[in-house]
Amino acid sequence: MARKFITERRPTATRSVPRTDGVPRPPERTYSIEEALDIFILAKEAEGVRERTIADYRSHIGYLSEYLSANYPEVLDDIGALTANIIREYVNYLRKERNPYKGAEYRNEIARKGLAVNTINMRLRTLKTMCRFWHAESIAPINAMENIGQVRDDSKKEVEGFRDDALTKILDSLDDRQFAQWRDKVLMYLMLDTGLRPEEGTTVKISQFDFTRLVVVVPSEVAKNRRDREIPITREVAKMVKALYEESCQYFGPQEYVFINAYGQPFTSGAFRKRLNRMKKSLGLEKVFPNMFRHTFARNYILNGGDIFTLQLILDHADIKTTRKYVQMSNEDVKAQHNKHSPVRRYLRR
Repeated sequence: MARKFITERRPTATRSVPRTDGVPRPPERTYSIEEALDIFILAKEAEGVRERTIADYRSHIGYLSEYLSANYPEVLDDIGALTANIIREYVNYLRKERNPYKGAEYRNEIARKGLAVNTINMRLRTLKTMCRFWHAESIAPINAMENIGQVRDDSKKEVEGFRDDALTKILDSLDDRQFAQWRDKVLMYLMLDTGLRPEEGTTVKISQFDFTRLVVVVPSEVAKNRRDREIPITREVAKMVKALYEESCQYFGPQEYVFINAYGQPFTSGAFRKRLNRMKKSLGLEKVFPNMFRHTFARNYILNGGDIFTLQLILDHADIKTTRKYVQMSNEDVKAQHNKHSPVRRYLRR
């Protein structure tokens, strides 16, 4: 069926003062926040940390530097001037004043202030790791994060999956005659069938599929926990993936990736997120995030009779506690499962 197509700076090789007997020595000079970041990243690259994590380090410090520039510019030139009180003020700024969509395309009109607790805590975890490193390497005289904990939150912390009516609305809205929408639909079905992470799904290669055995392999270099895993796929979804790939090859020639954009370039999770955001607005839905397809898979897998230990392997979770958090049941889910499995019915039939 014919469809319509719609330089990072290198780290400065600056030496820090070595430790003696495990005790950090006082810094011999002052380090700017940029220099301290470069030394930290150099160390993490030597440890084999992935590029995406390195990019997160840079962006998280970028947010902090933006705040410091407006409030404590002296810290930009001397990381040793960073104190616990400054960090606490920064946290309160993130909680109460920061526009969650500042700088994001199409989303600057949002009036709500304050970031989600999970977002703040991710930035704090990064900063805690850095401050510990800077103090241990005698780059900073103190560990400014030593006595600062995570922000508490009484609300649900995990992304919920789609309700059936919302998911049906999304899938029914896609026009298979439009290449981009057909591609989006296949990606959605793949994630709903396998629980792949958004980054794993958008960047999946045709070589990862075994259409005879009906499995998709996530190699260790792609997987978050750095271990290979093999995930079964249904025959119907396998056919859709194969059809999309063959169609892409007809338009653009031989391809390595299954999901590509209208210019024949690899599709990205960021592009997918933007498309879902536009879909959310057009359909009048409250939330539509890429990771919601993964959470929907997890919840429905359990509701359909799957066990949590197999689900843990499929989702690639190191700790089963994480898997439990993924299975967010609504009150309707709990009621339906209770009506189906309540042991009292056994006795009422007597």
